[in-house]
Amino acid sequence: MLTDKFLRLQTAFFRLLGLELLHEQDVGHRYPWRSICCILSVASFMPLTIAFGLQNVQNVEQLTDSLCSVLVDLLALCKIGIFLWLHKDFKFLIGQFYCVLQRETHCAVAEMIVTRESRRDQFISALYAYCFITAGLSACLMSPLSMLFSYQRTGELQPDFPFPSVYPWDNMKLSNYIISYFWNVCAALGVALPTVCVDTLFCSLSHNLCALFQIARHKMMHFEGRNTKETRENLKHVFELYAVCLDLGHFLNEYFRPLIFAQFVAASLHLCVLCYQLSANILQPALLFYAAFTAAVVGQVSIYCFCGSSVHSECQLFGQAIYESSWPHLLQENLELVSSLKIAMMRSSLGCPIDGYFFEANRETLIAIVRTAISYVTLLRSLA
Repeated sequence: MLTDKFLRLQTAFFRLLGLELLHEQDVGHRYPWRSICCILSVASFMPLTIAFGLQNVQNVEQLTDSLCSVLVDLLALCKIGIFLWLHKDFKFLIGQFYCVLQRETHCAVAEMIVTRESRRDQFISALYAYCFITAGLSACLMSPLSMLFSYQRTGELQPDFPFPSVYPWDNMKLSNYIISYFWNVCAALGVALPTVCVDTLFCSLSHNLCALFQIARHKMMHFEGRNTKETRENLKHVFELYAVCLDLGHFLNEYFRPLIFAQFVAASLHLCVLCYQLSANILQPALLFYAAFTAAVVGQVSIYCFCGSSVHSECQLFGQAIYESSWPHLLQENLELVSSLKIAMMRSSLGCPIDGYFFEANRETLIAIVRTAISYVTLLRSLA
């Protein structure tokens, strides 16, 4: 059944956040205290990181380290904030996807298409989630390991934390250090969970939209009926399905547009800082952490760019399906249908772009972000 495939991994993540994506009743906030705790853990930790950056404003390496942490926190708060603000809209969009998929997966070919895209979505989402969570875990485990290595070399136990921060108490005391370290871990969890939830949700919805475009293309290739009336009805259904896909793509872009904008702007700065940290920590134990963090950030941007590019391409391929369909016999039977095919081909050429206001989510944008980030590293190296 479709219920077993649709948003399976994403539903589990959102339940950890205290939210329900698929529910028979209009219940969205199952455990609201979980979402509140995530927001508070990140929002309360951010001033400590900002204070660390201001305290070390003359040290480029520590300043960039604090900037990296602040960007992660701000982006996580932006994602969970926008999702909660548009929660009813997101649930409505998910419901629309579910209804259309449930209606269109009665034939074997359509079910095979949806199953293939769902498997691809679950694989990419799981890989991304594990990569992002691994980066967070490595950050949390790196501090105790660094303390142990430092103690073996110097014989003194110096407090070390996963993320740059300053505290109003003395962390040389074990009880204070445990509180501070637990605060860091809570902030890491508060960043990782909403980020994985929102990013994998976009990945799943875009893959399902691609599946619907593929179903429309398949039906367009086989629209010919046993008589003129049946052919007309088949074409009408295909055009209605294509129009529904365009509407779903429009709403998907509208709801995720501010998130994509924030993601791309933060990623440009984030990759710049991480590339600098990688170059400054070569042959250091922290290199593994920064490498994992860089892979997680690139994975974030890649999800939006590749999924957006796939949606746009699948929409444009509908015009190719019209051209390859058995339309020549319609020239003699019904010229009005031929005109409808021409209009549909013209519309498909525009595609279904997914953008972040000023830039489109595609592979070219991903390359531009990486190039821009690398060019910023030269400036930071000159200031060091």
